[in-house]
Amino acid sequence: MFISGDTFLLNILTIILPTLIILLGTIVYSYKIINRYSKALKRLYSSSFRGVDTERKRIATELHDHLAVHSIAFYEDINSLKSILSGYQLTHLENIETNFNLFNHKTHQIVEYMYPKVLVDLDWQGSFKQLAYELTLGSIRVNFESFATSSPNNDWLFHTYWAVKEIVTNAIRHGNATKIQITAIDEDKQFILAIHYLATDAAKNWLSSKPKSKKGLGNTIIQDRLSIAGAIMNIEIIDGVVTQSIILKNEDINLR
Repeated sequence: MFISGDTFLLNILTIILPTLIILLGTIVYSYKIINRYSKALKRLYSSSFRGVDTERKRIATELHDHLAVHSIAFYEDINSLKSILSGYQLTHLENIETNFNLFNHKTHQIVEYMYPKVLVDLDWQGSFKQLAYELTLGSIRVNFESFATSSPNNDWLFHTYWAVKEIVTNAIRHGNATKIQITAIDEDKQFILAIHYLATDAAKNWLSSKPKSKKGLGNTIIQDRLSIAGAIMNIEIIDGVVTQSIILKNEDINLR
């Protein structure tokens, strides 16, 4: 008994159709599961950075308090000794006090740089001004200038601050940059932080080698921080100047 072509195709379709429906349902379900776990992983990753920042803040606070308590005790002992010493011994004691003052000042700087108070206060302009001051060492000059009248809401500042610090550090370390300009502008519902420095041969080689080589920990941290903040980074070289721009959405703004 022969089966017509239409009947044969109908039989094949009857067999294949349920399989296709099951396959399609599996794909849709898998997509939903992957999307759900991707969001969960992103929240977990964001929480891990939040934990790092919280721990950094805790350590800075404890160091500050610990130094303050012991400084009070130290100066009390110094003052009591000054009243009973003279000559060479007094001079030697004053030298010790001078060295401790320097130690105290440098330690306070380290504590402040570990987690700046202006960052805690959500003072974004103060944060980047202090960052520029912190990274200005010896022949290296880092400047910050703002032309922005607004900034994004939420916790963009925490992640972008550390990303900018890593970018500038990389420019100094790998690009031999000695003069770096950080500029903030807001336009077209965007907030842009641009890092400018001279396109030295070292900088060009460093930037061109990044796509070919495995990303280092610093670059990974930058990308992860910016991803959490919902920011993107563009890199361009124009007229011998490297510009690395961090671009954030600026729709729900905080006025300066």
